[in-house]
Amino acid sequence: MPWHLDCHRKLHRPLCSVCRKPLTRKYLVDFWGNAFCNTHTNYSNCSSCGRIVCKHLTDGGMLHPDGLLVCNLCTLRAVDTQERAKSLLNEMRLALASVGLKLNQTQTPVILCDRDELRTASRHNFHNERPILGLAQWTTTFSGGRIIGRQFDRILIQNKLPEEHFRTIAIHELTHAWFFYNHYHDLPLQVEEGMCVLMEYIWLKNQASKDAEYRRTLIEQSQDPIYGEGFQKARSALKLMPLQILLKYLKEKNGFPSRLSAFFYH
Repeated sequence: MPWHLDCHRKLHRPLCSVCRKPLTRKYLVDFWGNAFCNTHTNYSNCSSCGRIVCKHLTDGGMLHPDGLLVCNLCTLRAVDTQERAKSLLNEMRLALASVGLKLNQTQTPVILCDRDELRTASRHNFHNERPILGLAQWTTTFSGGRIIGRQFDRILIQNKLPEEHFRTIAIHELTHAWFFYNHYHDLPLQVEEGMCVLMEYIWLKNQASKDAEYRRTLIEQSQDPIYGEGFQKARSALKLMPLQILLKYLKEKNGFPSRLSAFFYH
């Protein structure tokens, strides 16, 4: 007996992860292996894991006014208490120390916060064009146009991020704290952010999870002029000299080394 065409498709073709209908010959597959119809262009992606946010795949999600969208799969692993945030931050301080960036007895209090708090606290205008998930805050005191004091205040991180994502934000912001406490006060933005992303990447390289692979891929493929290009320059610089020598160079020269300057710096 010949098959009815629709019945044959339902039985023998994989189903779309979004609409649960049989896939046609033209379909897309995301990083996680979820296949979906190439016509699903009206859906948004999770700002944390990148999956399409929909009922069948992620059971929905939360859309914030500034465009941040976190799916409910990520929410299941959310960091949503101060106690958990503090514990994870301390773990990431140890991870940073393991590659030579020790914060010792310095204070780096962490606060979970919402979108409005992060946007208000941001020091950079470019965050108005993209969601900001964490930042390091400090206070500078001036007198007569001169700096007379600096104090590290706290680290702010978006509430309800999944734990894996929280860890990468934490080590990024802790690197800012390390630069602050070690008096790297005038690094160009691309240099400092590039080094902070590099610290994320080094930590992620030591993790064996699929999530870590996904976040490494995002870093490698980023075209952002500050974070993406900054990371590429930082990684290239690390190939020219060991990390501790690179940090010393940055403090003295206030920029990444060229191949020639790295050769003579040694």
